[in-house]
Amino acid sequence: MSRARGHVGRGPRRYGPAVGEPPPLVDPRRWGSLVGLAGGVVFVASYSSALGPVVQPVAWVLALAGVATALVGHYVRPVALGPLTRPGPPALLAYLACVAGELALIAVGSRALEAAGRGDLRPALIAAVVGLHFVPFAAVFRERMFLHLGVVVALLGAAGLLVGALGVARAADAAAVVAGVVLVGFVAAYALGRYAPADRGRLRATPPA
Repeated sequence: MSRARGHVGRGPRRYGPAVGEPPPLVDPRRWGSLVGLAGGVVFVASYSSALGPVVQPVAWVLALAGVATALVGHYVRPVALGPLTRPGPPALLAYLACVAGELALIAVGSRALEAAGRGDLRPALIAAVVGLHFVPFAAVFRERMFLHLGVVVALLGAAGLLVGALGVARAADAAAVVAGVVLVGFVAAYALGRYAPADRGRLRATPPA
């Protein structure tokens, strides 16, 4: 088997089926990350226009740069992510429950905000709920990136709700846009192997020989 180029710590980092990593095109962690990238871009596309002609293009540049970085790290120059822990039926059920809970919380929360005449806070609500729904994935899929991502995005959403409720205009939109950029950033960091074990993914992955 070929080994990753370079040395870190105790030796070179291997990549491929022998060390528990499937080929990039069939690695569920890699194509699953595309969902996160899409979600981050949706936040930017949906709410950045409310922030004006200066902030909007900056948000787009940051988001698209993150998307490009993630795609390169996942598919163009694949980086080793570490052995894959394949989820069993309980994990998949937990995933579906988290998604269902996310949709339910957004629906209920949106109705409550509309009833209170604060529909403008909905972007921050969505960001907070999206962040919360990522947190259990850290245990379900044994990926600590989800904990960091979920906590940061949820806090951004909560801050947007609080500041917006205090009367700061467009605070909820700003929180949602920042959450989207942060979401893309975490996925890009993951794609670059920053959450891989041992060497933190600093070595380029090479396919098995």
